[in-house]
Amino acid sequence: MTTRVLHRDRIAASPDAILVLVVLVIFMDMMIYGLLIPVFPGYAPRLGVDESIIGVVFGVYAVMLLLFSIPMGLLSDRVGRRPLIVAGMLLLALATALFGLSTTVVHLFVARTVQGVSAAATWSAGLALLADTCEPSRLGERMGVTLSAVGFGTVLGPVVGGLLFEYLGYTATFLIPAVLVASVGLAVLAVPVRTCRQGRSEMLPRGNLLPLAACAAVVVAVSGTYGVVDPYLPVYLHTAFSASPAMIGVVFAVLAAAAILAQPAAGRFYDRHGGSRHLIGAGLLLSGVALVAAIEAPALPLVAAAVFALGIALSCALVPVMPIMAGIYRDQGSQGAAYGIYNTFFSVGLSAGPFAGAVIAGRWPLSAVFLLQATALAVTGVLGWLAIGRLHWR
Repeated sequence: MTTRVLHRDRIAASPDAILVLVVLVIFMDMMIYGLLIPVFPGYAPRLGVDESIIGVVFGVYAVMLLLFSIPMGLLSDRVGRRPLIVAGMLLLALATALFGLSTTVVHLFVARTVQGVSAAATWSAGLALLADTCEPSRLGERMGVTLSAVGFGTVLGPVVGGLLFEYLGYTATFLIPAVLVASVGLAVLAVPVRTCRQGRSEMLPRGNLLPLAACAAVVVAVSGTYGVVDPYLPVYLHTAFSASPAMIGVVFAVLAAAAILAQPAAGRFYDRHGGSRHLIGAGLLLSGVALVAAIEAPALPLVAAAVFALGIALSCALVPVMPIMAGIYRDQGSQGAAYGIYNTFFSVGLSAGPFAGAVIAGRWPLSAVFLLQATALAVTGVLGWLAIGRLHWR
């Protein structure tokens, strides 16, 4: 038995203001995440960190997100969304400053650990706040807009990091963004937020285990694809086309641009017409086709075109899951639990993709990694099509 208590500020921020707030918070998280990409590999050897340790440092983020997303979501159901968002942003500022002041590998691990915990807090509470304050009929589009902030942050973070490092040095690369992040976190305190708090959240709502399992399969399939593409596509492009780092960056910018464009559109389509069976089932199936097309393309421009199609198809499959999960948990008032679980699903795929790829690439050609992931996407798409028909999702 759960107890729901509605706490209202005398003047609550509008849903549009909440959308801007959540988009800004998630954008800042992803931009800081991207700061490390151009800076860390060149600076880490000065601390005596080799390539294997670099990979572990990067992986700590996903592990912390996996471990803390559900606890942070459940905590936001109890204490409210704003305290978790503020705490998450201040922790992110602390982690960013620690990166700038690090002098040993231990400092790097501590900084990355704190960064992962902060992401668990801001993502779980931020997405839950959006679901709390948005009309269900518009939630798909607003979730799509929020996810597009991930693409912007992913693209802009390495650019900002590279420029700051080149002109101001390593320490300033992180201290300046740390001050900015802390300012955003404190600014959140000025936003009047209306949320539901409850004494106890149901992590697995009764009667909804099959819909939740279907959502999990879709999210893991999509995030697992990113977990394969992010580390292994650059290797493939360099091997097959002798692509320079700049050209590889362009290909990934194309992937991010496709997601930025497609996610709000997919959410808007779902809000107005439903069609989750087509968006999810066909989106996963076409993602598999696009992934195969990318590795079979004879020229780099054709690879970029296939990657653009991949970004659109993955977005179409992922976005409808977010309002669907909100609907599963809406009767319990447990949106924090809903998006804590969503983040956990996403982290599972994002973490498993690189490790599974490493095992496969150690035994077979690199192309086998992409072919097997494409097969997994296609199978999940077909099963998703059948399952959604039985679940009668709109």
